[in-house]
Amino acid sequence: MTSQQPDTKSQSDSYIPELFSLTAPLVDMVNQSFAVQAYTTVGSLLHARHLPDLFASLLQIAYGPAKDHPKERDTAARMFMWIFEKSDRFRSMEALMFLLGTSPLQKVPPWLKSICGRCLTKVLLKPNGVATVLEFMVGDTDTLQLDHLEKISKLVLTVPAQIASVEKYYSIISPQLLQVLHASMSRPQSPVAQAATYIISQMISQHADLAQTHIIRPIVGPMLDAWHKTMYDKPEEDGMIVIGALDRTVLSEDQVQTLLTLLHRIMIGGEPSPDITHAFLTASVQPLYHLYDFSIKSKSGLREVVEGLLSTYFRIVTTKEAVDAFKTILLDKADLDGTRVAYFAPGPSGGVAMRLKREPKLLGGNELPIDPAALVEFIQRIDSNELSGDLMLLILQLITGMLDKAGPAILSKPAQIIAFACNVITTFTDKLEGKKKPQEEKKSESLFADIANIVTEEERQDLQDQEDYSPEDDLESLLLAINLLRAVMHENEELDAQVTQLLASVLDPLKQIETFQLEMLRDPVHEIVLAITSFLSAQKMGSNTGGNQVEASLEKYRDAMKALQDDLLPVRAHGIGILKTMVLEKDPLVSSGEGLDAVLDILIRLIQDEDSYIYLNAVKGLSALTDVHGNKIIKKLGAIYSDEKQSLDNRLRVGEVLLQTVQRAGDALGKYGKF
Repeated sequence: MTSQQPDTKSQSDSYIPELFSLTAPLVDMVNQSFAVQAYTTVGSLLHARHLPDLFASLLQIAYGPAKDHPKERDTAARMFMWIFEKSDRFRSMEALMFLLGTSPLQKVPPWLKSICGRCLTKVLLKPNGVATVLEFMVGDTDTLQLDHLEKISKLVLTVPAQIASVEKYYSIISPQLLQVLHASMSRPQSPVAQAATYIISQMISQHADLAQTHIIRPIVGPMLDAWHKTMYDKPEEDGMIVIGALDRTVLSEDQVQTLLTLLHRIMIGGEPSPDITHAFLTASVQPLYHLYDFSIKSKSGLREVVEGLLSTYFRIVTTKEAVDAFKTILLDKADLDGTRVAYFAPGPSGGVAMRLKREPKLLGGNELPIDPAALVEFIQRIDSNELSGDLMLLILQLITGMLDKAGPAILSKPAQIIAFACNVITTFTDKLEGKKKPQEEKKSESLFADIANIVTEEERQDLQDQEDYSPEDDLESLLLAINLLRAVMHENEELDAQVTQLLASVLDPLKQIETFQLEMLRDPVHEIVLAITSFLSAQKMGSNTGGNQVEASLEKYRDAMKALQDDLLPVRAHGIGILKTMVLEKDPLVSSGEGLDAVLDILIRLIQDEDSYIYLNAVKGLSALTDVHGNKIIKKLGAIYSDEKQSLDNRLRVGEVLLQTVQRAGDALGKYGKF
């Protein structure tokens, strides 16, 4: 048999009896093969090799556009549902997807789309149906592209006709999505987990209230319920209160670790969106900060994960929301009175657990619920002058701490620090360049021994020092200079013309250091080059003058540049998203000329990032811009890809972007001219 798309253009129903008479015996043979599964039969071969053909014939008879022969149509419908239920889920889905077509040029009739869609959703409604669909849709793919994720999300989130409401459907698939994430805890890069994370992010974007009930609450609910508990725990044993026993554990070490892992995965693996961050962290920010404070005191390994989550939240929300969150952290009456029932404590295996107090524990005279020094350091890491100012006005106690910590940096002159750092970087570059000269002169010396004698001993020693020089000798000084540059740029949003000129002058030496491909310097140099490029671009754009629209565009552009300089991946991805949106919306600031070139150059530099999260977001950003600037993007990417001076890794990354850009252009590629 040959698989055929069911025919919808027949003018007569006369084909139905003949097609039914041919198909029914085949289905009977398949039925008989299930009774003798230990042997290979004609029926088992039909079922194994021609399931799409059987589906096509039965669906054509049962659901095709026909009015006569109701008996055959009803029987064919029952036969199809029987063989669909008896067949393996993967094979049934494969057959249905085959009938739906694999090419946009292959037109599928609406009635066939409808019945195939209903059958696919039946798989989702079965136990572990979501995992089955995700595994089938992902296949052997190691990394999912955005279009693939969108296709999977659309399939899973389409509410079946047999389900009464979106809420009912979400209540069915949400536990399965969470089960998929739990099952992939040991495989953080699993494409199935990536697909589940993306679906969850889409659920939050489309139906925030339902996602709050069915996704967010099951994840953070146990922690929040314990945190807001007001009655002290009274564990009893045979009617007697246990004396001397440890407070009862409500969240074990594994549960705390799982909670943080799930939050981190959804924040990082899903679509970068402030709505998702709001949904998960707004209610949880208070207990999460106390967990962060405890992890610092206990030197727990959870500190970095919790700090990343909190920093992402405080950098994305508005200043007012951030101040309100700090109010709940600092001024909650239960914490100040020492009447908080829940608290974080060391776990039996060295982790962190949450326990419930059996009685109040009042604070001492000078004791505070949290460590002020750790709080000040955390606020500094957020790097928001407006938030810092508001908090200093709100809490007088924090003013002294912030002055002690940040005072020297604020009062120092950034021009002096940057000049020192630039001198270190330039000296390092000169030494690397000078290392090549002695090697060439050594060859000349062996050929012209007499001429070599005219070189003084002092000069000879200098040459020997250059020859013996190793870049590793000055790595510590160079890294210090790079860190100083980053610190000054973080502490000072506004730098004068002298400092801007110094930063511009050090850009070429830094790019030169990149070409030496020193492993220890790759990430720090890449990050500082991106930071300086973003800063200079923002400064240059800031010189434009105009009305309110231009000022709004400048503010948005500055926000994007600042986000790109951030250490946190979600914040940097947020900056990429701002730039992409500005270009796609044809913002006058970046729609053409130097503004557009600056955005493209920044995105191209970001595809060199070692972190796959930033790299993939930059790839998506560049390929998305094809819609409005395909000609310019393809030419720029093509020039880099054909440049033999570029590193192989960089050319391969550019080649991947170029491939996706060309694929996105599709049939419209011809209008972009010759390359």
